[in-house]
Formats: sequence, C-alpha cells, structure tokens
Amino acid sequence: MKKILLFLLCTVVLSCDTSDDRPETDNSILDSWDMQSYIFFGPEPPELEEGDVIWSFSQVTNTLTIVNNVESDYPYLPESGTYSVTVLPDNVVIIEGLPWGNVYEYEVVGNELFLNFRDDPQIADDELSIVFGKRDLP
Repeated sequence: MKKILLFLLCTVVLSCDTSDDRPETDNSILDSWDMQSYIFFGPEPPELEEGDVIWSFSQVTNTLTIVNNVESDYPYLPESGTYSVTVLPDNVVIIEGLPWGNVYEYEVVGNELFLNFRDDPQIADDELSIVFGKRDLP
C-alpha cells in the first residue's frame, strides 16, 4: 500500500506543470526600432514620424546602427552612425560613443521599446527617456 501511495505521489508531483499560461515576453532589444518620442530636459521635444530616426541593434556584430534622417532639424538627437553595444542582464544596455552617456535601462513591452538613461543624480539629474516602436520589416 505504501508503495502505491508513494508511486501516486511521485506521479502527481512530476506531472505538475510549473509554467503559467501567460505568453513569454520577448524582452529582446536586438531588433530594428523607430524612434517615437525623445523626452529630455532641453529644447522642445522633436516631432517624429515613422522612419525619421531608426535604431537597429545587432547581436551578430554587437552594434547599434542609427539612421537619423532629421539631424539638421534636431541636432541634439544622436547622429547617424554605428556604435558599439553591450547588452547586460537585468535589462541594461551600454552604448559606447553617445555624447550624453552610455548606460541605459530598457524594457520591451509588446512592440514598444522604452530606453531610459541611467544618470548619476549626485552630479546631475538629466532625465532622458526614448520610446521606440518595432519596425515592420518586409
């Protein structure tokens, strides 16, 4: 009898599914993104349309390629170019070469990427938040 109870208990424990029914969140920054808003302490925020500023993160080359089609209108936005990138655990990305700093926290929610500059509040509290929409690639 004890063997049967032990067998049934083991069967129940091993057959339990510990995963929940929620879909997995793809929190990958490694994609191509359209800048939708650029919020910072400075002049008026830019009025951006799809394709104005595109950020593409590559895992293969560990780079960020920025295509800024509105550089002359908004000189404070990052310039077009290729930047070295390191994606760290806990949703932190380091982007080398950007003029205002290089450590950002990010979150991907659905088809949106939220990128927040991680500043040192003891030096200055320069808030910078950028929102992107995932690009539809052909």
